Amino acid sequence: MGKTDGLRGGRGRAAGALLLRGLLALLGLAVVAIGFVRFDAAYDARGAYLDAPACGARAAGPQEDCLRSESGRVTRKWADPGNDSTSYGIAVARENGPSDTYPVRESFYDAVDVGSVVELRLWHGRVADIAYQGRRTEPPSTPWLAMTGVALLVGAGTTLLVRGLTGTFQSEGDWRVPLGTAISLFLATGFGGALMLSQHWPWGLAMAVAAAAWLAAAALAVVLALL
Repeated sequence: MGKTDGLRGGRGRAAGALLLRGLLALLGLAVVAIGFVRFDAAYDARGAYLDAPACGARAAGPQEDCLRSESGRVTRKWADPGNDSTSYGIAVARENGPSDTYPVRESFYDAVDVGSVVELRLWHGRVADIAYQGRRTEPPSTPWLAMTGVALLVGAGTTLLVRGLTGTFQSEGDWRVPLGTAISLFLATGFGGALMLSQHWPWGLAMAVAAAAWLAAAALAVVLALL
């Protein structure tokens, strides 16, 4: 009788552990999926203006999905030599907004002079790009804030997924591989995603590269955790 009860108890504990592993893996996968959804939203927020139509004749609100044009005059330009490269900037007095400064590409900096009239295209209230005599430049910026949230979700979700698939949560002192996975994926996702968003990679290519990189990293983490 005692042996039977012990056998049943052991099977119950094994089934409970297996269920816990499955739930942990599903939770991790769901968190990673949310991270990819957030990445898709960040991509859309950064690149949607490229194919957006111009706003109509009526005044458009700052959140409308159209590009509003506004003229401005260059009031100042400068170049700041750095250790590795030189950064360039211009100050623009806007027609319907406050004066502001914008980092620009070197070619655009060379084309404009103080007093040049430029065209600013605004997307959701943000200056998306600046044009002058056929030249167009997007003020370079890196979407670190958006990618930080995505990277945290992907890193944390993958850690939960790896621990659920391998069952390593059942013992102590085995957090090195999952923790290393989380940190590595956080850094890779943050820098890699920011690069793709900044360079306006095609949506299909960006998502394919991100998915392939994540699958490879998660598979490697699972193998390392089982060693």
